[in-house]
Amino acid sequence: MAGRFPMNDRLVRAGLIARVDLARAPDFALGDAQVRPARREIAADGSVETVEPRVMRVLVALARANGEVLSRGDLIESCWDGVIVGEDAINRCIGRLRRAAEATGNAFSIETMPRVGYRLITVEAGALATDADESVATGPGSAIPGPTHAPAAPAFLPTISRRAGVLTAAALALFLAGYSVWWFWPRPPAAPAEPDTSVAVLPFVNMSGNPAQEYFSDGFSEELLNDLSGDARLRVAARTSAFAFKGKTGDTQAIAHTLHVHHIVEGSVREMGDRVRITAQLIDAGDGYSIWSASYDRNLADILSVQGDVARAVAAALTHRIIPVAPRSPMIDPAAYRLYLRGRQDLDLVSPEGYTKAYPLLKEVTAKEPHFAEGLAAFSHAAWGYSQFDPLHKDAIRAEAKDAAAKALLLDPRNIKARALQGVFDLDEWNWKAAASDFRILRAEAPNNMRALANLGVYYDTMGIPDAAVAVMRRWLQVDPLSDAARRFMFLELSKAHRYREAIVMVRTILADHPDDPWGLVTLCEGDAHTNQIGEAHQVDDRLRRLKSDQADYCQFDIDVNSGDVGDARAILAHWSAGYPDRFLFASDIAEKYITLNDFEKASDWLERAYDRRETGVFEPAFEADYASYRKTARWQAVTQRAGFKEWQAVHNRIAAELAARGGAP
Repeated sequence: MAGRFPMNDRLVRAGLIARVDLARAPDFALGDAQVRPARREIAADGSVETVEPRVMRVLVALARANGEVLSRGDLIESCWDGVIVGEDAINRCIGRLRRAAEATGNAFSIETMPRVGYRLITVEAGALATDADESVATGPGSAIPGPTHAPAAPAFLPTISRRAGVLTAAALALFLAGYSVWWFWPRPPAAPAEPDTSVAVLPFVNMSGNPAQEYFSDGFSEELLNDLSGDARLRVAARTSAFAFKGKTGDTQAIAHTLHVHHIVEGSVREMGDRVRITAQLIDAGDGYSIWSASYDRNLADILSVQGDVARAVAAALTHRIIPVAPRSPMIDPAAYRLYLRGRQDLDLVSPEGYTKAYPLLKEVTAKEPHFAEGLAAFSHAAWGYSQFDPLHKDAIRAEAKDAAAKALLLDPRNIKARALQGVFDLDEWNWKAAASDFRILRAEAPNNMRALANLGVYYDTMGIPDAAVAVMRRWLQVDPLSDAARRFMFLELSKAHRYREAIVMVRTILADHPDDPWGLVTLCEGDAHTNQIGEAHQVDDRLRRLKSDQADYCQFDIDVNSGDVGDARAILAHWSAGYPDRFLFASDIAEKYITLNDFEKASDWLERAYDRRETGVFEPAFEADYASYRKTARWQAVTQRAGFKEWQAVHNRIAAELAARGGAP
């Protein structure tokens, strides 16, 4: 750092080049302005400017220098804790301070010393120049003419030192001595002010000139997003929401507001044979300034290294700390990387077609690059999805999926996707203790990762704690506010928690964007029926039938059950039972329908079949409020005495106790 940004050795020796701690910095005066570091406020003439923590740290550092020039290296050491940042970051802070000075009556200014640094100039209280006396430039890097008198010193002393004329020289000397002892006396470090670390990665622009290469720029953007979301200190907008702005130009601040973030990453990708050129920049959405930017011109085989470099730089700029990057192969076969991005693109469809296309592509990636953890994790995801649509080979494909996830975790124990999949496999196999361990790791290492949150919600749902699942789904919606999948999961969890009116509001947000979505209409019908809005439910049913949706029977079943037409509901359920497993994939779903009809014998028949198939839905009667009568039956009591149920119950009880100890926070 010293070679690139020289520091003022004299100030270093004096101890004035040291980390600025806003929590411990005392209030002080700059002319007629009062500066309150802990509150990040600059007040004068009845006006109060609140600035960002980094901007206030720069002001405190300049004031503490007492009129000395601070180099960029000095500011980096004091305000960025020595972490190298681009010139844009410093320029942004200086520009913000100049605007704050204007807003508070120009009680101070910041002078730029070309190729040297910056110094703070204060105006004595009551002696501010008028517009006619001097002009003040406010652009980043502009030089500001000083006032007609020397800078008041020392600028950083409390307000009493500005009125030193009423003190005797001896008293002032004693005060300064005491102040110096206070300032330099060793103190335990306080926690730094937390920076806002929310960020969205917008789809990088494809600069190749070939629309067929769009998958490459999209894929790089998503991989960068995944790298960043693996850092527990960052809150990264999920892909579904961030990619909703692909190809759209607009107000950065508005985009950030929609995505619930304060920063935006954008850039471009140009693929040129076996070389790739990538530009990226991190933008503060509040003022539009670029905090960091860089460009990379590399061999395509080095693309993983570039991805890691960008992720490290963005995270360092947001958190002011260097982050560890997941271990990965230093080089990758360009052909395998292209296949990987194509497979990832298919996975993002979250559909039978997408899984079917992604499965062979990603299997080939693992053959070409067996040590590429992300490739193995993606293949595991594809195989897991594909297995659900190939009943003939389901077990063999699921075994492939599980093996790939395990290999990915051996290569990279912090791989979020592989860990989340491992947790799902453990749940499916009723390995409750292992699942608890998987999700404990996910909760600690990826508290803001969309995939981790989605699977954590499924975990709490499976373990019979719907309120915790709702809380996790709300966090999912914070990082993925435009995701229909998140809203659908939220509806299901709200329904299980009997919060039907909230559930209806959630479904209506889906239908506002997709008015003819059959799933959304069916779930709205369920909510209306459960809240005795039978007329509204019938309207939804009519709409489904006009759309010729084969899901209209689900709506009709809920209407019949909640309006007392049990005979009609039984006829629909008998038809579904005859068509099992084509109509219902899970026996536990049919069991639950029979419970709602109070046909507990048939419900038990289907539930025992679900138990033998080791379906996770078999545990739902244990915590569903509407099933209290069924829980009194002898056949249900027999289920609760089976080994698998007892193991589930023990882990359920432990999780509930852990949540209670944390005040219910998942």
